[in-house]
This record gives sequence, structure tokens and C-alpha cells, in this order.
Amino acid sequence: VALAASRGERPGRDAGAESEDRVLSVERDRLRLADGRLKGLEVSLAEQTSQCGFIVEKVQADHQLDVAEVDWRLQLWLADGEPEGVASYDDLEDADEDSARPAPKTVVRRGEPAAEDLAAMESTDWPPLVREISELRDRMAGMGSVNLVAVEEYSSLRERHDFLTKQSDDLWKAKGELTKAIEELNETSLKLFTETFEQVRKNFKFTFERLFVGGTADLTMVQAEDPLESGIEIIAQPPGTKLRGISLLSGGQRTMTAVALLFAIYMVKPSPLCVLDELDAPLDDANVNRFTDIIREFTRFSQFLVITHNKRTVSAADAIFGATMQEKGVTRLFSMRFNKERDEAEPNQPGAGFTMAR
Repeated sequence: VALAASRGERPGRDAGAESEDRVLSVERDRLRLADGRLKGLEVSLAEQTSQCGFIVEKVQADHQLDVAEVDWRLQLWLADGEPEGVASYDDLEDADEDSARPAPKTVVRRGEPAAEDLAAMESTDWPPLVREISELRDRMAGMGSVNLVAVEEYSSLRERHDFLTKQSDDLWKAKGELTKAIEELNETSLKLFTETFEQVRKNFKFTFERLFVGGTADLTMVQAEDPLESGIEIIAQPPGTKLRGISLLSGGQRTMTAVALLFAIYMVKPSPLCVLDELDAPLDDANVNRFTDIIREFTRFSQFLVITHNKRTVSAADAIFGATMQEKGVTRLFSMRFNKERDEAEPNQPGAGFTMAR
């Protein structure tokens, strides 16, 4: 107290000064903190300004677009609809084939925004948009480089696809028509075969009885389910024998059965010429007579050329062509025709025969 009095100071002033010093100290600390935040904001602003400048330059370089002229609120509003200038696959298919690139179709789904709609864009939640943009960029990067001739390639492939589709349709149509024609042909063949088979079967019974002077014969199908694929079995019963297959008959009986079947077919559709090569070789005299009698009956429809060594068959012919060897090594061919009116053989005409030496 004495010291304070000697300096001319009052004791109550020391407490006020200390309080002011503390206030000043607090204010200095706040000032330092504010200055530090200011420097941090300046650094962040500088970084964002640099980043914005980089983005502006990239947009201008990639899209030739001035960012300052873009109304982000309007673009954000239109982002929920279809952008203008988008061509779908239907547009490509409907485009004229001579057009290299189809005209894009303008689609506007949300219409023009009102003032309150643009004002609402101020409260946009940006983090989800940033994530969506990042995902879309990753997908675009995964697609690889842009194929500038994709539209032309698509048009070419589409034309090829249409061509192959048309060819395929034509083939399926031709297959259907061919299948229908085959079915009609099978039906017609089955009808004609059935009718002809029944007629031949009836004729065979008649000719068999005619040649054998009795007996019975028949024709049966091995597989009746499909007559066109079925085999035919010949069953013959000469007089005095049991009914059995042709394989169990003797040689002469089988020959006569074959002749009966041949003439049964002739009765359905006669042939203009028939050649029989030594068909009478296994026949006895009685069967030869029956054989020549039925041939003579069928000469009304056909001409028969019979190769034979049987004298009875030769005597039944209207004309004979033969070969003789009167001298060793010399073969002479001759012909002879029987005159039925005079009942005698006509002499050879001059030049009718010739000599062949061997």
C-alpha cells in the first residue's frame, strides 16, 4: 500500500487492468483462430477455383460448350426427361435404307419449368447426383471407345438379317408345300396301288386256274399296316396239293405260277412287247401246251418274243428266227414265217439269211 501510494496510483485500478488484459487476450486468441480459418478458406477457395477452371476447360475442350452460358437449373430440370436428339432402335429400323444416318426423334417429357420449379433446384441434394455421375462415367468407360460406324453396321446387319429371315421363311414354306405334295402323292399312290393290287389278285386267281386247270392261288401283303412298304407273298395250291407258298413248289409249278402272275399283270396293263427267255425249259409237254395256249390268247394285246429249245413252243410260233451250223465253223442265220391260210411254212426270201464264219 505504501508503494502504491508513493507511485501515485490508486489500489482499485489494478483489478480493472487485469480484467481488460484477460479480455484482450481472449480476443487475440479468437482473432488468431479466425485468421487461421480465413487462410484455410482461402486455400480451399483457391483449390476449388482451380478445379472449376480445370472443369471449365475440359468441358470446353470435350463438348465445345461455354459453361458460363449453361443454365444448370434448367439442365437439372430437363435431366429427368429424355434428352433431345435420341434415336431408338425402332427409329433405326423405320429409317429409309438409303439414309446413312436416321434423323433423331425429339422427345420432351417434362415440359418447360416454371419459376418455382427453378427455385426448387437450389435445394438439390448433390451427393446422390455426384454418385450417379460417377457410376455413369464408369459404365461409359467400360463400354470402350465410341464406334462411329455403329449405325451403318447395324443397318447392314439388319439388312442381312431380313434377307436370311426371308430365305428361312421361303424354305419353311417350301418344306410345307413339299410335305403336302408328298402326302397327296402317298395318298394317290396308296389308292392306285390298292386298286391295282386287288385287280391283279383277282386276275391271278383266274390265270392260275387257267394254266393249272384247277387249283387256287392268292396274293397277300406281308405288312398290311403300310401297303406301300409291304412285301407281297404268293400262295399257290395246284390241283391235288395243299395250300402253300411258292417256295415249296416244284420247278415246273413255280414257272407256271410265275407265268400266271405275269399274265395277271398283263390283264391290268398290257405291254407292247414281252421277251421270255427259255421260260418253258422246266415244263413238261402238257404244261408247254397250256403255256403256248395262253401266250396265243394274249397276242391280241402284245407281241411275244420267246427264246426256246422246245419244239412244241417253236411249232406254236408265227415266225421263227434260228441259227444252224451246216459246216464246221460256219453259222447260218435263217428266218421262217408260218402261213396260217395255207397251213404251211413260207420259203425264205432272197437275202433273208446270211452266213457268219467263226
